[in-house]
Amino acid sequence: MDLDYSLTTPEERVAYVETLLKKTPPPYSNSTLTILADYILFVRDRNQTKKERQAEHPILTPNREFTIDKRQVSYEGLVDKLENGEDGIYNIIRQDKNQLLDPKDPIDEEDIENIPGIKECMEVIDSLNKQIATATGKRRKELQTSLIET
Repeated sequence: MDLDYSLTTPEERVAYVETLLKKTPPPYSNSTLTILADYILFVRDRNQTKKERQAEHPILTPNREFTIDKRQVSYEGLVDKLENGEDGIYNIIRQDKNQLLDPKDPIDEEDIENIPGIKECMEVIDSLNKQIATATGKRRKELQTSLIET
C-alpha cells in the first residue's frame, strides 16, 4: 500500500485514506487498518512522535526546576520587595551574562577559628582528600561520595 507522506494536515490524510478504502474491497486486515490509523495520526512519519513528545512533556529535572524558579521573579513581586520601588530595580540589574547566580563566599582562617564545627569539618575534608589520592575503584567512589556529603 503506497501512502502519500507529503500531505501535512490530518484532514488531507483522512480524505486520502477514504479514497484508498473506496478503491479496495471491504475485508480489511487488522494490520492494514493499523497502518492507515498510524498514517492519519502521523505516527509513521520520521521523528514526528519524538517532536510531539518533546513539545508536550519537556524534561525538567528537580535541579533544573529549582534553578528556573530561582531565576524567575515577577516584576511586580520584585518591585514590592524593594524600598525604592521601581527605581530600585535599575540599580540591581547587571548586564554581565557571566554573573554567578549564587556567588560563593570563601571560608577564610577567621571563619575557621570563630565558627564552631568548621575546623573539624575542614580536617575531615583534608583526610578524605588524602585518602582519595591513594584509593582506587569502588573505595575511591565511596570516598568521593562522602566528600560531597561532607
